[in-house]
Amino acid sequence: MKNNNLLKILAAAVVLLLILAMVGKKAGWFGKEVSIKVATEKVGINPIVEAVTANGKIQPETEVKISPDVSGEIVELHVKEGDLFRRGPCFSR
Repeated sequence: MKNNNLLKILAAAVVLLLILAMVGKKAGWFGKEVSIKVATEKVGINPIVEAVTANGKIQPETEVKISPDVSGEIVELHVKEGDLFRRGPCFSR
């Protein structure tokens, strides 16, 4: 009697597992084929573009110091930024 009940339970479990396996295969839960996506292009002559990226600091070969011939201090400036001017002698406000 005990073996008969155990046999019924095992048979039901096997049937249940088979049904689960069939549903899982149809649903795609397992057994999927591995697919790899690739890009294709028609054959032709195309330029090869090569780009290089680098970090760093640019140093000049020759460094030139620029300074005025006469040293001094600007005490007053008679024009403002954006003022109109004309060629010729200086005019006062």
